[in-house]
Order: sequence, then C-alpha cells, then structure tokens
Amino acid sequence: MEEGSGIYEFTWPNLNISARVERLKDNSDNELRGEIWVESQRPNSAGHVKQGRVILTSPTSRNQFAKALSTRDAEVDWDQIVEQMAIAVIQDWREGIPAVEITGQVAPAEAARWLIYPLVQMGNPTLIYGKGSSGKSWLAQYLSVLVHEGMDTGGLTVDKAKVLYLDWETDQHEIITRISMIRKGLGLSTTNVAPGLVYKPMTQGLAADINTVKTIVKERDIHFVILDSLGSACMGEPESAEVVLRMFSALRSLGVSSLCVDHTNHEGRLFGSVYKFNSARQIFEAKKSQAEDESRLEFAMFHRKANNSKLIKPLGWVLNFNNQEHSTTLTRRDVRDTKLETEMRVVDRISNILREGKHTVSELADLLEKTQSHISKELAIHKNQFVKLPDGTYANRARSPEDGTDKWEL
Repeated sequence: MEEGSGIYEFTWPNLNISARVERLKDNSDNELRGEIWVESQRPNSAGHVKQGRVILTSPTSRNQFAKALSTRDAEVDWDQIVEQMAIAVIQDWREGIPAVEITGQVAPAEAARWLIYPLVQMGNPTLIYGKGSSGKSWLAQYLSVLVHEGMDTGGLTVDKAKVLYLDWETDQHEIITRISMIRKGLGLSTTNVAPGLVYKPMTQGLAADINTVKTIVKERDIHFVILDSLGSACMGEPESAEVVLRMFSALRSLGVSSLCVDHTNHEGRLFGSVYKFNSARQIFEAKKSQAEDESRLEFAMFHRKANNSKLIKPLGWVLNFNNQEHSTTLTRRDVRDTKLETEMRVVDRISNILREGKHTVSELADLLEKTQSHISKELAIHKNQFVKLPDGTYANRARSPEDGTDKWEL
C-alpha cells in the first residue's frame, strides 16, 4: 500500500491486480466511505474491473462490492482483497499523522526552509491581499514560472518544483497568454516548455473539490499550489470561521507549499474572517500606483505577518507591458524610489530621507508633511536607529557604538 494526500494505492503483484481508494469521507456516524477503483492484468478480467462507492467500515457494503467483483473474475478471492483494503485504509485514516518525539536537534536553518525566499515557506501557505488590479495575480503567475523553472531573480531565491494553478477568477486563455508574456520577459522559450506547470479552472470551493485536486497533486508530483482567489476557494460566507477553516484544512491536507491571492473589503482590510489572517503563515498587502493609459504598474508588498521568520522591509515591483513584443517584465525596485514611498511607515520614510543627509526635526516634519511632535515621537521610539548630532540635526545610526561614541552615516 502507498498513501499520499488521502489517496491509497494497492497492488497484488502475484495476482496482477491493482486498486485505488480515494474520496474518503467520515460522517457523523463514524462511517468511513471511499471510492474504490479496481484494475486487472489477468486474462479473465484485463483492464478496468469495477468502480464503486463503499462504506469501508460496513461488512455488508464490503461484501456486496466483493460479490460484484466476483462476477468479473471468479478465480480471485475478492472478499480477502476488499477486506485487506478496507482494514488498511481504516487503520491509517484513523491514526492520522503519526506522533513524533521532539528532540530539539533540528538546526534552525532547517526549521524555516523556503520554497521562495523570502515569500513562501516550504509546506506552508502565504497570503497576498490587496485591491483589484493591484498586481497580485501577475505576481502569482510570475512566481509560478520562477518555481517551474527553478529560477532565481529579483532578489528571490527559488527552489524548482512542479506547480498547480487553481483559477476561480479568469479562464485558460488569459492565464496561458499571461504566462507566455512573462516567459518572454524572462528570456525563456514559449515553445519548448517542460511539463510541470498545470492549470485547472475551478467552479467549486477547494474543500468540495479537494479529492480531485489531491489526485492531480499526487499523480503530477505537485509541490506548489496557487489559489486565485481565496474568497472563491472558500465558496461561502467569507466572514464565517467554519468556511475559512474548512478551506485551510483542505489546503493543508495537500501537504504542499501554497500561495493564496485575496481581496480587501471596503475599508481596505483583508476581506472576511480573521481566521484567514490566523491560518496563513506569511501575509503581504499589495498596493499599486498606476496612471491611466500607462504601460507600467508600480506596486509594493508590505509584510503584515510572519511565522518562523522576521518581518521584512516592503518589496517594490515595476510591471512593464510591452505590447509590441507581447511580453511582460517584473522588476524589483526599492519602494522608496517609487510613488508608493508614502505608503511606508513613517520611521522608514525618515530613514530614507536621512540617507541623503542630516536634517532637523522641523525639516523632517516639512518633508513628510507631519507634525514636529509626530516626528519627535518616531525618533524617540526608534532611538537605536537614529543619532542626534551636536548641531541638533539627526542622522541614521550606522552601527551600535563600541567605544562609547555615536557612529552615523551621511
């Protein structure tokens, strides 16, 4: 028996029989149901033998399925085969993930591995949210290409893996067009593309369609799944904790790294239940700046939550569309050099200004259009980051003083 993501594969080499048990469901009466597919390479029953929904915990249901199999090949002890499958699946299903001893011997570097550094942790979900047309989907598609190719670029370190793009928002034509434009922008071929970037349009919530997705993940050896978008993947009231937790439970059952794209509400906050925020391991808010008829989009990602890692500085991006060459490039840019600089924290904006030279509190207040009291408060709160010079101006502190003398950069 081999198990992966809730799909069980059985083989009986001496009998030339194989079977698969999937789409398991445990109801309130502790009845475990599953769908069984049986294949044969025997002369009397070559090919597909039988498929059916069986209550694995019911002797009567198992017996009925075994009798149906016997009509195809009476030389096989189908009672024994069905019994072996049912008992093995029941035991494994109820045991769940095995308990392990925690020894503390795992190296820190191994405890926080990344599929895409510093965005997506290995085996965990990352959430990117923002207003419509803020570059979220373009970034998700860009990352799907990088992971598929195992390509490091733009300050991102990427592990190569097969990718599944689950789409509730657009259609196959649009995604294929965008992927082609991104590949051209990266200088990659659009004709000789290796398999491993899989697209699936979705019409149901992830939890409702999880067995189909599990089959794709297992059969195609998928290790990175993108959900576009999370609200549709939940397929229910976004404020409902039950709906959101069911979706994340289904996502977790895949055992893969994932990226969820989501939207904001009218107040500009993450849309729906707080359990979205609680369930994701890394969360970024995307904000954009784009004028009408402009062939480029500036957007930034602001790190709002981190597990097993530190919050990182905002990531700036410039998305350029080349309509003549039908290509798209996505370039990393320091947020302080974009129109989104005003979206940064005040302390970071002060630091950016002081990189250009020292300033008084009054000058900083004028440049940032803040009150002097606001600036003074920020300087006091982050006193380890700044140093006050003898002439009353401020500068960025270059490093912690070792000889009792303040050091600064100008």
